[in-house]
Amino acid sequence: MDNFVMTTRPGSIPVKLIFALIPVLALLAGRSFALPEDAEQAILGTYDNSLLLLDEGKQIFYGSTGSPAEITQGTLKISGEEISIERADGEVKKITVTGSPARYQQQPAVDQAIVVAEGLTIVLDYDAQHLSIDEQARFSQANDLWSGCHIDYYLESRQLSTPRCDTGEQARFILSPRNDQPNAQ
Repeated sequence: MDNFVMTTRPGSIPVKLIFALIPVLALLAGRSFALPEDAEQAILGTYDNSLLLLDEGKQIFYGSTGSPAEITQGTLKISGEEISIERADGEVKKITVTGSPARYQQQPAVDQAIVVAEGLTIVLDYDAQHLSIDEQARFSQANDLWSGCHIDYYLESRQLSTPRCDTGEQARFILSPRNDQPNAQ
């Protein structure tokens, strides 16, 4: 675990708990859907407090609106007021992030721009390779933006779905013109 670095705010958690968290966070290293180099990077975490539920295979990191909990590894950045990591059989299965906003970002490939997702709740399901963004959902890559009540992003196939809201409100998008084409006046 020489690559593991974790930062805590003074007085936030006992040292014993930090060592209990190391195996769970280390599992994130092998579960990346983006740059291969991300899995080789150290995992960095900051948070105000945490809870480890050993029997449930669950770990929860707490932050606040002004000072969110955050986990980073290479281009992967996840932040929010609460980050919950669920694992089974030694593997991370699901990460749920809540906040105002909860945020996910990662570069999918060397030749592609960083993907940024925001919403009040984000669920990253590793088995389904699916990112679900709920309430005030926003998804952007480069200068393109999609928004709505709910957005589904399928990581492996890079498919995006933005259904109509239950309230009847339509989803929205902004696609930027290519740099080499003149803007219509």
